[in-house]
Amino acid sequence: MEQANCPIHNSKEAHQFLKVSDRFSRAGNDEWQLVRDPESELIYLSPRPDETEIGLHYPESEYDPHLSVKGGIILRDKLYLSLRNLVLRKKASLIEKSGPPLSARSKILEIGCSTGELLDTLRRKKGISAANCVGFEKNGCPASHARNTFGFSVNCADFCDCPPAGTFDRVIFWHTLEHIHRINETLDKAAQCLATDGVMVIALPNAGSRDATLYGKHWIAWDAPRHLYHFTPETLEKLLDKHGLEISSMRPFIPDTFYNCLYSEENIRQEKSGSGLKHLARGIMRGMQSTAAGAWNTALSSTLVYSVKTI
Repeated sequence: MEQANCPIHNSKEAHQFLKVSDRFSRAGNDEWQLVRDPESELIYLSPRPDETEIGLHYPESEYDPHLSVKGGIILRDKLYLSLRNLVLRKKASLIEKSGPPLSARSKILEIGCSTGELLDTLRRKKGISAANCVGFEKNGCPASHARNTFGFSVNCADFCDCPPAGTFDRVIFWHTLEHIHRINETLDKAAQCLATDGVMVIALPNAGSRDATLYGKHWIAWDAPRHLYHFTPETLEKLLDKHGLEISSMRPFIPDTFYNCLYSEENIRQEKSGSGLKHLARGIMRGMQSTAAGAWNTALSSTLVYSVKTI
């Protein structure tokens, strides 16, 4: 375990913000402390597992991004996987529209590529060769799946320790930046990987969203201890500025709104033993309300997809 600093100001003078449970803890008593830096207003986990310990908190049999390599999946998992195929196309479209058009000769880097489905969707959409798609994934089983199934070059080492040579038209952090211990070093090296007109695409849960406020400690996207940082557009902008980067646009990602509301309701149901149908209905209703709030004010969206360029 380690005490964390605010990556924006390198300060440890943070105030207690919220205690949240690990959603994979069956006993329900595995609590983690979120703190908020008073100057930057960034929310982050402290204390937290260090880099040698964090892998123990990613249960491969339950962690959704790794379901492609899981055996004996249940009905809920099958539903998630069937919907994910539709969502992947939406993700790929947002990434493509985030900057200059991609072509068959474009190069793509995804940091935290999991089992490689998003990279493959982009590759097939634009006819890009597998050789031009590079991934980093520290979990060996999903990385092997991406290599063996799609033929991608996927490195299991930490991105900071061996960044790839050359530059890329897209550098993707899709729900991965919030997991990274050495976040400043990672952003420095990722910025160096951008081509002249390249774009970094960062998808993040929004700690300032309507559903984060509504669900409080039950909000699924706190996801302690796997999520180390919790950004809003303002706090992400402050961090990016340190690395010569700026947000050029941000868009809501609506599928995550329903995911976050439905799974937050499941967190409540597990704690209070309520009716599954009741929480399902309420999750759908609140997902619709949060979607409407995000349409009215983007800064209230549950998940935001940022297009980032060098200053």
